[in-house]
Amino acid sequence: AIAQYLASPQFDEVSLGTQKDYRFALDKLLAKFGDAPLDDVRPSHVTLYIDLRSRESRHRALREKAVLSMIFSWAMARDFCTSNPVAAIKTKRLPGRKAVYIEDDTLDAVYKHASPALRDAMDLAFFTGQRPADVLRMSETNVRDGALVFTQGKTQKPMRIAVVDDLARLLDRMAERKRRFAVRSLALLVDEEGRPMTKAKLRSRFEAARAAAGIDGQAFQFRDLRRKAAADLRDQADLSKAQDLLGHEHEEMTAHYAAGKARTVTALPRKRAGKP
Repeated sequence: AIAQYLASPQFDEVSLGTQKDYRFALDKLLAKFGDAPLDDVRPSHVTLYIDLRSRESRHRALREKAVLSMIFSWAMARDFCTSNPVAAIKTKRLPGRKAVYIEDDTLDAVYKHASPALRDAMDLAFFTGQRPADVLRMSETNVRDGALVFTQGKTQKPMRIAVVDDLARLLDRMAERKRRFAVRSLALLVDEEGRPMTKAKLRSRFEAARAAAGIDGQAFQFRDLRRKAAADLRDQADLSKAQDLLGHEHEEMTAHYAAGKARTVTALPRKRAGKP
Protein backbone atom coordinates (compact mmCIF):
# COMPACT_ATOMS: atom_id res chain seq x y z
CA ALA A 1 0.00 0.00 0.00
CA ILE A 2 2.81 2.40 0.87
CA ALA A 3 4.70 1.60 -2.32
CA GLN A 4 1.59 2.20 -4.42
CA TYR A 5 0.90 5.48 -2.63
CA LEU A 6 4.44 6.71 -3.30
CA ALA A 7 3.95 5.92 -6.98
CA SER A 8 0.53 7.59 -7.13
CA PRO A 9 -0.50 10.97 -8.56
CA GLN A 10 -1.69 11.95 -5.07
CA PHE A 11 1.87 11.78 -3.76
CA ASP A 12 3.17 13.76 -6.74
CA GLU A 13 0.68 16.54 -6.01
CA VAL A 14 2.09 17.42 -2.56
CA SER A 15 5.03 19.80 -2.20
CA LEU A 16 8.62 18.54 -2.22
CA GLY A 17 8.99 19.39 1.45
CA THR A 18 5.90 17.37 2.33
CA GLN A 19 7.13 14.48 0.18
CA LYS A 20 10.39 14.45 2.12
CA ASP A 21 8.50 14.43 5.43
CA TYR A 22 6.22 11.62 4.23
CA ARG A 23 9.18 9.51 3.10
CA PHE A 24 10.89 9.93 6.46
CA ALA A 25 7.72 8.92 8.33
CA LEU A 26 6.95 6.02 6.00
CA ASP A 27 10.45 4.59 6.42
CA LYS A 28 9.84 4.45 10.18
CA LEU A 29 6.38 2.93 9.73
CA LEU A 30 7.61 0.34 7.23
CA ALA A 31 10.11 -0.93 9.79
CA LYS A 32 7.24 -1.88 12.13
CA PHE A 33 4.19 -2.40 9.91
CA GLY A 34 5.72 -3.24 6.54
CA ASP A 35 4.84 -6.95 6.49
CA ALA A 36 1.46 -6.66 8.21
CA PRO A 37 -1.73 -7.42 6.23
CA LEU A 38 -3.70 -4.18 6.25
CA ASP A 39 -6.84 -5.57 7.87
CA ASP A 40 -4.81 -7.30 10.60
CA VAL A 41 -3.52 -4.03 12.03
CA ARG A 42 -5.40 -3.16 15.22
CA PRO A 43 -5.65 0.11 17.21
CA SER A 44 -3.61 -1.59 19.96
CA HIS A 45 -0.72 -2.07 17.51
CA VAL A 46 -0.79 1.60 16.57
CA THR A 47 -0.98 2.62 20.22
CA LEU A 48 2.09 0.51 20.99
CA TYR A 49 3.93 2.16 18.10
CA ILE A 50 3.05 5.63 19.39
CA ASP A 51 4.17 4.76 22.92
CA LEU A 52 7.51 3.36 21.77
CA ARG A 53 8.19 6.15 19.26
CA SER A 54 7.32 8.78 21.86
CA ARG A 55 10.34 7.72 23.87
CA GLU A 56 12.46 9.17 21.06
CA SER A 57 10.20 12.03 19.96
CA ARG A 58 6.58 12.73 20.86
CA HIS A 59 6.34 15.13 17.94
CA ARG A 60 7.49 12.50 15.43
CA ALA A 61 5.24 9.85 17.03
CA LEU A 62 2.15 11.99 16.46
CA ARG A 63 3.31 13.03 13.00
CA GLU A 64 3.83 9.40 11.97
CA LYS A 65 0.45 8.47 13.43
CA ALA A 66 -1.12 11.06 11.10
CA VAL A 67 0.79 9.75 8.09
CA LEU A 68 -0.25 6.17 8.91
CA SER A 69 -3.88 7.27 9.11
CA MET A 70 -3.52 8.99 5.75
CA ILE A 71 -2.17 5.77 4.20
CA PHE A 72 -5.06 3.71 5.56
CA SER A 73 -7.62 6.25 4.31
CA TRP A 74 -5.98 6.22 0.88
CA ALA A 75 -5.97 2.41 0.87
CA MET A 76 -9.64 2.18 1.96
CA ALA A 77 -10.69 4.38 -0.95
CA ARG A 78 -9.13 1.78 -3.27
CA ASP A 79 -10.55 -1.29 -1.49
CA PHE A 80 -7.13 -2.39 -0.23
CA CYS A 81 -8.59 -2.63 3.28
CA THR A 82 -11.93 -2.22 5.06
CA SER A 83 -11.06 0.00 8.05
CA ASN A 84 -8.63 2.55 9.41
CA PRO A 85 -7.33 1.39 12.83
CA VAL A 86 -5.77 4.79 13.50
CA ALA A 87 -9.16 6.52 13.50
CA ALA A 88 -10.08 4.96 16.84
CA ILE A 89 -7.06 6.47 18.63
CA LYS A 90 -7.42 9.87 20.22
CA THR A 91 -4.23 11.65 21.20
CA LYS A 92 -3.71 15.09 22.66
CA ARG A 93 -2.05 17.43 20.22
CA LEU A 94 1.25 18.97 21.18
CA PRO A 95 1.05 22.67 21.94
CA GLY A 96 1.74 24.69 18.83
CA ARG A 97 3.65 27.96 18.60
CA LYS A 98 0.58 30.18 18.31
CA ALA A 99 1.39 31.89 21.60
CA VAL A 100 5.05 32.48 20.70
CA TYR A 101 6.23 35.99 19.97
CA ILE A 102 9.93 36.78 19.78
CA GLU A 103 10.65 39.99 21.64
CA ASP A 104 13.25 42.35 20.21
CA ASP A 105 15.72 41.70 23.03
CA THR A 106 15.59 37.94 22.39
CA LEU A 107 16.14 38.47 18.67
CA ASP A 108 18.98 40.91 19.36
CA ALA A 109 20.67 38.46 21.73
CA VAL A 110 20.82 35.71 19.11
CA TYR A 111 21.73 38.20 16.37
CA LYS A 112 24.68 39.40 18.46
CA HIS A 113 26.19 35.89 18.43
CA ALA A 114 25.32 35.17 14.79
CA SER A 115 27.86 34.95 11.99
CA PRO A 116 27.43 37.30 8.99
CA ALA A 117 25.92 34.38 7.04
CA LEU A 118 23.35 33.71 9.75
CA ARG A 119 22.56 37.40 10.12
CA ASP A 120 21.79 37.54 6.40
CA ALA A 121 19.44 34.58 6.78
CA MET A 122 17.68 36.00 9.85
CA ASP A 123 17.22 39.41 8.22
CA LEU A 124 15.95 37.93 4.95
CA ALA A 125 13.46 35.69 6.79
CA PHE A 126 12.20 38.57 8.94
CA PHE A 127 12.02 41.28 6.26
CA THR A 128 10.18 39.01 3.80
CA GLY A 129 8.09 37.06 6.34
CA GLN A 130 8.66 33.83 4.43
CA ARG A 131 9.10 30.21 5.50
CA PRO A 132 12.67 28.97 6.02
CA ALA A 133 12.48 26.67 2.99
CA ASP A 134 11.43 29.55 0.71
CA VAL A 135 14.15 31.81 2.10
CA LEU A 136 16.80 29.16 1.40
CA ARG A 137 15.59 28.80 -2.20
CA MET A 138 15.81 32.50 -3.02
CA SER A 139 18.24 33.36 -5.79
CA GLU A 140 19.63 36.44 -7.50
CA THR A 141 17.43 35.47 -10.44
CA ASN A 142 14.39 36.14 -8.23
CA VAL A 143 15.32 39.81 -8.01
CA ARG A 144 13.97 41.66 -11.03
CA ASP A 145 12.17 44.87 -11.87
CA GLY A 146 12.68 46.21 -8.36
CA ALA A 147 11.02 43.26 -6.64
CA LEU A 148 11.75 39.86 -5.15
CA VAL A 149 9.64 37.55 -7.32
CA PHE A 150 9.12 33.90 -6.37
CA THR A 151 6.53 31.19 -5.74
CA GLN A 152 5.97 29.83 -2.26
CA GLY A 153 6.89 26.17 -2.07
CA LYS A 154 4.13 25.05 0.29
CA THR A 155 1.16 26.81 -1.29
CA GLN A 156 2.47 27.61 -4.79
CA LYS A 157 1.30 31.18 -4.26
CA PRO A 158 3.12 33.70 -6.47
CA MET A 159 4.78 36.48 -4.48
CA ARG A 160 6.20 39.87 -5.42
CA ILE A 161 7.90 41.82 -2.63
CA ALA A 162 9.16 45.32 -3.40
CA VAL A 163 12.91 45.69 -2.87
CA VAL A 164 12.98 48.91 -0.88
CA ASP A 165 14.28 50.26 2.44
CA ASP A 166 15.72 47.57 4.76
CA LEU A 167 15.27 44.76 2.24
CA ALA A 168 17.13 46.75 -0.44
CA ARG A 169 19.97 47.49 1.97
CA LEU A 170 20.11 43.84 2.97
CA LEU A 171 20.41 42.65 -0.63
CA ASP A 172 23.20 45.18 -1.23
CA ARG A 173 25.00 43.94 1.90
CA MET A 174 24.65 40.32 0.81
CA ALA A 175 25.93 41.11 -2.68
CA GLU A 176 28.94 42.93 -1.22
CA ARG A 177 29.82 39.95 0.98
CA LYS A 178 29.56 37.56 -1.96
CA ARG A 179 32.01 39.61 -4.02
CA ARG A 180 34.83 38.42 -1.74
CA PHE A 181 34.53 34.85 -2.98
CA ALA A 182 36.31 33.53 -6.07
CA VAL A 183 33.22 31.66 -7.20
CA ARG A 184 29.96 33.59 -6.96
CA SER A 185 26.85 31.56 -6.19
CA LEU A 186 23.47 32.71 -7.47
CA ALA A 187 21.89 31.79 -4.12
CA LEU A 188 21.04 34.83 -2.05
CA LEU A 189 22.12 33.07 1.13
CA VAL A 190 25.64 31.67 1.22
CA ASP A 191 27.85 30.35 4.00
CA GLU A 192 31.21 31.73 5.13
CA GLU A 193 32.93 30.20 2.10
CA GLY A 194 30.45 31.46 -0.46
CA ARG A 195 28.63 28.17 -0.95
CA PRO A 196 24.83 28.02 -0.90
CA MET A 197 23.30 27.90 2.56
CA THR A 198 21.46 24.65 3.26
CA LYS A 199 18.86 23.66 5.84
CA ALA A 200 21.46 21.77 7.86
CA LYS A 201 23.96 24.64 7.77
CA LEU A 202 21.28 27.12 8.77
CA ARG A 203 20.10 24.95 11.66
CA SER A 204 23.61 24.38 13.06
CA ARG A 205 24.51 28.07 12.91
CA PHE A 206 21.24 29.20 14.43
CA GLU A 207 21.36 26.65 17.25
CA ALA A 208 24.95 27.64 18.05
CA ALA A 209 24.08 31.37 18.20
CA ARG A 210 20.97 30.64 20.28
CA ALA A 211 22.97 28.55 22.75
CA ALA A 212 25.65 31.26 23.00
CA ALA A 213 22.89 33.74 23.81
CA GLY A 214 21.64 31.44 26.60
CA ILE A 215 18.19 31.00 25.04
CA ASP A 216 16.26 27.73 25.24
CA GLY A 217 15.49 25.89 22.03
CA GLN A 218 11.75 25.98 22.61
CA ALA A 219 11.79 29.71 23.30
CA PHE A 220 13.05 30.71 19.85
CA GLN A 221 13.07 28.74 16.62
CA PHE A 222 14.14 30.12 13.25
CA ARG A 223 10.62 29.68 11.88
CA ASP A 224 9.34 32.07 14.58
CA LEU A 225 10.74 34.97 12.54
CA ARG A 226 7.75 34.56 10.21
CA ARG A 227 5.37 34.95 13.17
CA LYS A 228 7.28 37.98 14.42
CA ALA A 229 7.08 39.54 10.95
CA ALA A 230 3.30 39.02 10.93
CA ALA A 231 2.78 40.53 14.39
CA ASP A 232 5.12 43.49 13.88
CA LEU A 233 3.69 44.43 10.48
CA ARG A 234 0.15 44.08 11.84
CA ASP A 235 1.00 46.65 14.51
CA GLN A 236 3.02 48.94 12.23
CA ALA A 237 0.48 48.93 9.40
CA ASP A 238 -2.53 46.61 9.58
CA LEU A 239 -3.50 42.96 9.34
CA SER A 240 -4.14 43.07 5.59
CA LYS A 241 -0.55 44.23 4.93
CA ALA A 242 0.74 41.35 7.03
CA GLN A 243 -1.54 38.96 5.14
CA ASP A 244 -0.14 40.16 1.82
CA LEU A 245 3.46 39.76 2.96
CA LEU A 246 2.98 36.25 4.33
CA GLY A 247 0.95 35.19 1.29
CA HIS A 248 -2.03 33.87 3.26
CA GLU A 249 -5.27 33.29 1.39
CA HIS A 250 -7.39 34.15 4.43
CA GLU A 251 -6.91 36.94 6.97
CA GLU A 252 -7.82 34.52 9.77
CA MET A 253 -4.58 32.62 9.19
CA THR A 254 -2.54 35.80 9.48
CA ALA A 255 -4.39 36.69 12.68
CA HIS A 256 -3.47 33.23 13.99
CA TYR A 257 0.20 33.83 13.17
CA ALA A 258 0.19 37.23 14.86
CA ALA A 259 -1.71 36.05 17.94
CA GLY A 260 1.42 35.59 20.05
CA LYS A 261 1.78 39.36 20.39
CA ALA A 262 -1.20 41.03 22.02
CA ARG A 263 -2.40 44.28 20.49
CA THR A 264 -1.72 47.44 22.48
CA VAL A 265 -5.00 48.90 23.69
CA THR A 266 -5.91 52.20 25.37
CA ALA A 267 -6.81 52.22 29.03
CA LEU A 268 -10.21 53.48 30.17
CA PRO A 269 -10.04 57.22 29.34
CA ARG A 270 -12.07 58.72 32.20
CA LYS A 271 -13.47 58.00 35.64
CA ARG A 272 -16.83 56.31 36.00
CA ALA A 273 -19.67 58.66 36.99
CA GLY A 274 -20.13 59.04 40.76
CA LYS A 275 -16.80 57.42 41.63
CA PRO A 276 -13.78 59.27 43.03
